Amino acid sequence: MNDGYAGALRSASGAPLHAWVDESVHVGNELYLLAAAVAPQNSRLLETCRLSLQALARDRRRRLHWNSEEERDRLAIVQAIAEMPLTSIVVTATRLDPRRQERARRKRLERLLHHLAAKEVEHVWLESRDAIGNRRDLAMVASLRTTFALAESVRVDHARPLDEPLLWVPDSVAGAVVAAHNGQLLYRDPLDAVLEEIVFEL
Repeated sequence: MNDGYAGALRSASGAPLHAWVDESVHVGNELYLLAAAVAPQNSRLLETCRLSLQALARDRRRRLHWNSEEERDRLAIVQAIAEMPLTSIVVTATRLDPRRQERARRKRLERLLHHLAAKEVEHVWLESRDAIGNRRDLAMVASLRTTFALAESVRVDHARPLDEPLLWVPDSVAGAVVAAHNGQLLYRDPLDAVLEEIVFEL
């Protein structure tokens, strides 16, 4: 992905950048991923993206979820995402120890937030977990702020995927990246121009 793509999105729209983040855990492959979709906070643009995503859901009352989609639907999803005015960033951790999954999340979320802040993202929406998980996320964010590792100007909140279709994007992008790690490139290939992956070994 062109490193200036996120900046170009911001410059073209004149709007601040927002990001929507989802995690994907694959114990069998020892992979832990955090994916972010980044787009300008332009109400009309984002609503168009949401409507496009909702149109891809076979049952309009439910969300898109990569693990539940059939192959032909997955291809349609990634092709639609590739045409949207957004970019995706995936932080991938290999050699995941399932007993230390929460630690993997903390370390990779710290890295992702740092990366998003460097791209001048102003508001980050994490997919909501349970109450304990959400508190852990916000405690980590507060800790980063006290050590000046994350600027106060970067706002971090939680949102539910049933309420925010833009969270379906990182879920699908993470699924495409995992498939590529398993040798199936057909889902990732359409995203190559708008996807950046950062790989770490745990």
